[in-house]
Amino acid sequence: MKHFPKISRARTALIVTAGLTGFAIVGGIAFAAWTSSGVGSGRAASGTAVQLTVNAATGTADLFPGTTQGDVYFTITNTNPYPVTFTSMTLGSAITNTVPGDATACPPTNVTATGATGLSLVAPASSTSAMLSIPNVVSMSSAAPDGCQTKTVEIPLTLSGASS
Repeated sequence: MKHFPKISRARTALIVTAGLTGFAIVGGIAFAAWTSSGVGSGRAASGTAVQLTVNAATGTADLFPGTTQGDVYFTITNTNPYPVTFTSMTLGSAITNTVPGDATACPPTNVTATGATGLSLVAPASSTSAMLSIPNVVSMSSAAPDGCQTKTVEIPLTLSGASS
């Protein structure tokens, strides 16, 4: 049987204290390696809305004397980085003929238009839409002369809506 040398109580206490102190230091370092925090702030910024452009387009020829349900056709160019949904349309200034000189053969006063609400026209972000229309807002006088055949008129309009 092998005999181990006797260790004094003071020496045993010193070894145990040193071991516990070392364990506490190593444990504290390990704990610090796992937790951390940071305090401060970040920033976010909003852009500026850019007005969309409405461009006249020629759609179906649905005007004739007495028409009360003609459509207005257009495209929308949206350079904003978000889509816009239009919910209403109001009329701008006077309706005009698209070809100079047609005012004699077909005075633009033969065509009238009304505003519209309850729309849901979406202009996709950063794009030009396909041709869109607002139905049943254009009328042609029942007294329109023959000179109004095969003519087109500009109908100034303002669309109102919001980002979507």
